[in-house]
Amino acid sequence: MKNARFTILTTLLIVGLLFGTGIFTIEAQNPKQLIVSNFADANSLDPQMVSDTASFWIQNQMYEGLVRRTPDMGVEPALAEDWEFIDDRTVEFYLRQGVKFHNGDEFTAEDVLFSYQRLLDPEFGSPGASRLAMVDIDNVEIVDDYTIRIPTKEPFAAILTYLAHSASMIVSKSGVEEHGDAFGENPVGTGPFKLNNWRQGDQVVLDRFDDYWGGPAQVDQLVFRAIPEGTSRTIELETGGVHVSRGIERVDLDRVDNHPNLVLHLYEALRINYMGFNHEAEPFNDVRVRQAIAYALDHHEIVQAVYGPLGGPASGYINSNIWAFNPDTYLYPRDLDQAKELMAEAGYADGFSTKIAINDDATRRALAEVVSYQLEQLNIDTSIEVYEWGAYLDMTGRGDHEIYMLAWLASTGDPHHAMHPLFHSANKGSAGNRQFYDNPKVDELLEKGMVETDMDQRMAFYQEAQQILSDDVVWIPLADDREAVGVHSSVTNFVPCPSGYHMFHNVGLE
Repeated sequence: MKNARFTILTTLLIVGLLFGTGIFTIEAQNPKQLIVSNFADANSLDPQMVSDTASFWIQNQMYEGLVRRTPDMGVEPALAEDWEFIDDRTVEFYLRQGVKFHNGDEFTAEDVLFSYQRLLDPEFGSPGASRLAMVDIDNVEIVDDYTIRIPTKEPFAAILTYLAHSASMIVSKSGVEEHGDAFGENPVGTGPFKLNNWRQGDQVVLDRFDDYWGGPAQVDQLVFRAIPEGTSRTIELETGGVHVSRGIERVDLDRVDNHPNLVLHLYEALRINYMGFNHEAEPFNDVRVRQAIAYALDHHEIVQAVYGPLGGPASGYINSNIWAFNPDTYLYPRDLDQAKELMAEAGYADGFSTKIAINDDATRRALAEVVSYQLEQLNIDTSIEVYEWGAYLDMTGRGDHEIYMLAWLASTGDPHHAMHPLFHSANKGSAGNRQFYDNPKVDELLEKGMVETDMDQRMAFYQEAQQILSDDVVWIPLADDREAVGVHSSVTNFVPCPSGYHMFHNVGLE
């Protein structure tokens, strides 16, 4: 009896020591809880109130659109099981029957119409409204509970890809009516996970939705932890604090790749990193100053120093994997003499002082430091200001900035999404055009590209617009992204998506 008691006590002591040293990881403690690190917390859990990837990634687990993107960036059925083009401006969607919202209500065509009306209501002010600006919302027709006709104002070749965008996901009409302005904290969707709790600034805990039409998820809970600092995300991955970590930084790539219990996924993303200017702030309202900065920067040195394997030098105004990319637009090789001449012409031969705004991110900090060093060649004195992610988006959306560093993910894979939100004058501010750029000719070309059905002609419109953007140096393209995701070996069925919105419905834990 004494020996048995000794054995039990010894076993408990050993187990306690193993947990205390981190040798036993979270998989042993809770095999049904999948924990993911996000680079920031959500700004809202309402998909019609945000435009940032940190929020959309979480929301994509809770909401769905009529259609969704596949890992190879195709389009497949989601809440609509099929569709038919009635004419060149009208798509009729046949909705799934028996789909439940998280509050138990049945999904119908009324929820689709309500979602699109809310998204496009100017008084609501959704930052994602431009994604469906082509929809003729006044003439959307509910045929019956499970059939809806969606017309566009003009023919629009990319309509399906836009209906797959995160901003186009369907919200519960009754859920919005019940919670009102607090819907972003009380989300109601149809996705495989539903909200358990949101500890703002820390984590979002989602529960499996057992009534999901596509079958229940493989885990009981999905947790998104907000971990802004890159190396901290890697440490959490190594020690078992998370199972999946997005945004593995350059300094940690080998560390993850060589770890016996981790898997590194490195893939081409549809994101472009850029350095932006506020065109309404002096001296950046002078194209000669912007051109001078473009000539002063050594893009290859920047990419090699900051991104390494996680980026290739960008040479245009959309990611080079977007099909309408124009490879002949960005024509500013490093030329300090030309840069100094342009600065003198603009009245800044002696330089000036400015501020570079970034969010709290190690890569952007390194980027800002390298750019600051190179701008010293033009006697441009820079200070770097660091903001929390949500505050950074708010500040740049208001236009309270001079130079800023950001990236754009064209998650639909279409040039309209890659260009219209960023460069059309109707989207100044938080909708995407944070440089407050205004060029009627660019607006015209983007509008033509939106309605043109001939793909060759669409390409011509978008490529001409890219040339104008380059002449204007709207902002400075820096790097096409390669995304790195670290995954614990106990995770099963994880498939990275070029959109960056990796899905977890079918992901499990051994």
